[in-house]
Amino acid sequence: MALVMPAREPSTTVADALAFALADLGVTHGFGIIGGAIAPFARALARQSIRVVHTRHESGAAFAAAEACFASGRPSAVFATTGPGAFNALTGMAAARWEGARVVMVSGATAAEQRGRWAFQETAGPIGRDIFHYAHALETADELGVVVRRLRAGLTRPDGFIAHLAVPLPIQTARHATVPIDAGAYAAPGVGGDAIARVAAMIERVPIAIWAGFGARDAADDVRRLAERLNAPVMCSPRGKGIFPETHPLFVGVTGFGGGDRVAERIGAARFTLVLGSRLGELTSFWDPALIAPEGLIHVDVDRDVFGAAYPHVPTLGVHAEIGAFVRGLVARLGRRQRRARATAPPRADTTPFATRSPVRPSMLLAAIQREVVERSDAIVMTEAGNAFAWGTYALRFDRPRYRVSVGFGSMGQATAGVVGAALARGKAIAIVGDGAMLMNSEVSTAVQYDAPAVWIVLNDSRYGMIEQGMRSQGWAPLETDIPPTCFATIARAMGALGIRVTDEAELPRALAEALAAPGPVVVDVVIDPEEKAPIGRRIANLIAQGAFASEDST
Repeated sequence: MALVMPAREPSTTVADALAFALADLGVTHGFGIIGGAIAPFARALARQSIRVVHTRHESGAAFAAAEACFASGRPSAVFATTGPGAFNALTGMAAARWEGARVVMVSGATAAEQRGRWAFQETAGPIGRDIFHYAHALETADELGVVVRRLRAGLTRPDGFIAHLAVPLPIQTARHATVPIDAGAYAAPGVGGDAIARVAAMIERVPIAIWAGFGARDAADDVRRLAERLNAPVMCSPRGKGIFPETHPLFVGVTGFGGGDRVAERIGAARFTLVLGSRLGELTSFWDPALIAPEGLIHVDVDRDVFGAAYPHVPTLGVHAEIGAFVRGLVARLGRRQRRARATAPPRADTTPFATRSPVRPSMLLAAIQREVVERSDAIVMTEAGNAFAWGTYALRFDRPRYRVSVGFGSMGQATAGVVGAALARGKAIAIVGDGAMLMNSEVSTAVQYDAPAVWIVLNDSRYGMIEQGMRSQGWAPLETDIPPTCFATIARAMGALGIRVTDEAELPRALAEALAAPGPVVVDVVIDPEEKAPIGRRIANLIAQGAFASEDST
C-alpha cells in the first residue's frame, strides 16, 4: 500500500480547502486533464500529498482512478474542465460505480452570472446525476462543510461510492476561513448474533455450496476456513477469481462468462447456495437455475438491493453484513464436519518449451501468461471487455485475489486505461486487451510520462473478434468487423515505451519475461490466430435466449 503523507495545511481558498479535505480522506492520486475552468483546483491538488496525473483523455482518467482505488485500497480523485471534459469522464465514472470503486470527480462549472449567455463550454452544474451516489453544485464557499461531511460518510461505505462536485471558478478561488475535516461516518452493516445463529442452524447439518464474489475479496482467508470447516465446494464469479485458491481441491470452477461448463454439476448434493459478496448479474450467472441448490440462496452482502434481484423467484435469505465479519462469526459458531479437505501442494511450474508456430494461438498465449506472469510474479492482471475477458477468465488460475475484470458495465477501455492507475498505485500491472480496445486508448503516453510499470498484452487479430465470432456462430456474414492491420509495438516505441512484437509461439516466454523485467511501460503486441475460437459459447447462447440473433424470417 502506498505511503500516505499528512495533508498539508491549505491556504484559505475553497479549492485549497477541498484538496486538503480529499487528502485527509485518504486520496493519494488525482487523474484528469487540466482546463481553464478547473485549473485552480488542479493546482491545489498538487500542493497536497496527492500525485496529480495528467492523462490523455478524461475517460482514461476515470478508468485509471477506479483501478488505482482497487489496487491501493484508497479513494481516488478525477478532475475535469467544463463541457466536454466533464462529459468525457462519465463513461469511466459509470464504470467505477458498477465496479464498486471510491472516486470523487471534481469538475469546473459555469458561474451563475455567465449562464445563458453562451459562455464557452457552458455547464450549469453536475452532469449525469443518476450515475453518482452524490452530486452537488457548489455555489457558495459556506457549503463546503456539508459537502465534505457527505464525502467522508460516503467514502467509508464498503460497497463503493462515487461523487461529482461541480465548482465554478469564482467559488474555487473564493476565500474560506476554515477547513472542514470533521464528522459523518457510514454505519457498517451489523453482524448480529441472531443472523449468524440462524444461518448456522440452516447449514450445520446439510451440505452447502459457496459462491464467492468480488465483495469477499478482503475475506479470502476467512472464506477458505469456512469452506474447509464445512467441506463445501466453492465456485466463484469472474471478479472473484483467486479469492478461493483455484488449485484447492474444493474449488469447482468459475461461473458465468468465460467460466466452466460443468460448474453446476460439481456442487453435488448441496442443499443451499451460500453467496458471499456477489450481485449474481448476467455475466456472473447467466441467471442459470442449475447453480442454485434446491433449498435456495443464503445471500450475504453489504448492499441490501442485491437480495432477490438476479433470481427473483428463488427462496432467498438476505443477510446484510460485511463478508469477513459474518464469515468469521459463522466459522466460530459451526462445528467441524467429519471430513476436512486436504490442502494440495501447488503444481510444479511447467518448463516445457513452446514450439515454433505462427500465428500465435490465444490458448498458448494464455498458457504462457499463466506460467510467466501469474506463477512468477505478483503483478495485478486485468482483462478487457471482449475475447480477452473470456480467455483470461477461462484459462488463468489464481490462488489469491489479483485478477480484475468488469462484468457489469463492461466498457472497452477500462483495463486498457485502468492499468496505468493500477500500476501507479501499486506496482507492476498487466492488461490483456484486444486490438479494438487498444485503438481506443492513448494512455500509453501517460504511462511513459510517469514511468508507470504497466504492461499491455495485445491480442492482435485485426478484427473485433468477439463480435465476429458471435455473428459467424449464427451463420451471419460479419458486418464491418475487420480492423486495418496495426503494429502496436511500433506505436509504443514511437511514444517512448518498450514495444515487443510477437508473431511466433516460441517467442512468448522471452517476450513476457522481458516485459516483466522492464521498469517502465511495455506493449507486447501478439499476432494471434483468429481461427481459434474464444470460450464465449454460453454468452452467445444467452444472447440467443434474449432474441439477439432472431431469424430475419421470424415474425
